[in-house]
Amino acid sequence: MSDTTITAVDGTDALAFVIIRPGTTEGGVSIEAAAKGLSKPAAAYVLRQVADMWDPEASK
Repeated sequence: MSDTTITAVDGTDALAFVIIRPGTTEGGVSIEAAAKGLSKPAAAYVLRQVADMWDPEASK
């Protein structure tokens, strides 16, 4: 990817965040994630719900 962008997010009231960036290998990704006040299983559940909204056919 040749375009560089900068994004600012005010996460002061966020329960969790996930940032997915291109990785160092072809097809790979780099993931940065953290949660405060939300368990890992609860965060995973929320992420699954978001994924299903992006691709409803995948949950069938």
